[in-house]
Amino acid sequence: MKSDSKLVYSKIGTGNQILFAFHGFGQDKSFFSSWQSKLGSKYTIYAFDLFYHGESYRPNRRLLKQEWKEHLALVIEKERIDHFSVLGYSLGGRFAVASALLFPSKIKEIILIAPDGIFLTIWFKLATTPIIKQGFKYMMLNPDKLEKWIRFNEKVKIVNKYIADFIRKEMGTPEDRKRVYISWNYFKSIGYKRGTLIALFQKHTFKRRIILGSNDYVIKPKAILPIIEKMGNFEVDILDKKHHQLLDDETVNLIAQYTNFKL
Repeated sequence: MKSDSKLVYSKIGTGNQILFAFHGFGQDKSFFSSWQSKLGSKYTIYAFDLFYHGESYRPNRRLLKQEWKEHLALVIEKERIDHFSVLGYSLGGRFAVASALLFPSKIKEIILIAPDGIFLTIWFKLATTPIIKQGFKYMMLNPDKLEKWIRFNEKVKIVNKYIADFIRKEMGTPEDRKRVYISWNYFKSIGYKRGTLIALFQKHTFKRRIILGSNDYVIKPKAILPIIEKMGNFEVDILDKKHHQLLDDETVNLIAQYTNFKL
């Protein structure tokens, strides 16, 4: 592992089950600190800072699956972990999926909460499609142009108010806009094409669950559920929530109620 990269994590709780937890865009590992009271007796949570978030760092280049595997392998070896579960929210879902498929024999369960990485949202396509990503980059560097673009799309009803507010919130500062661009472009390479993703999930037997929001306009249930059905054997919970509400106490309570999976 090169010394120019570091994957930082903290340990939360004292449970005998291991859970690797990956946060969403603009968050960091500290988000999961509040989970200790309800999950800490069941899990020892390894809460990670995704790269370009919190304290984790690496050069600005594509994150390949092999590099991600090497980072996790170091944690697994250092902490002497035999088996573990993975959980990912939004952007963290891409990392949870990659982690599960890179270490399938060690995975007990995967829990996905409104995950990125199952299908490509329009925003991900805008940021990563070669023919148009330069235009997206230009807007990231010129916030006045981004705001005009948002207003135009609101006017012609390409995006609704919720999505427009979401973009403004997540891209409110130069640092946020830079993080959006580099995260989506450099993390694209740890994803899987749909056919490969479906085939790999059908091959493996680890337990899998997904939590979605019926009012989520970022990760829409109607877009992701047909893919989940093909991947097979997912337990699905749909809560009456928007995207940013899916990490509240109701979701944590739901996770706490999940039956332990025995190997």
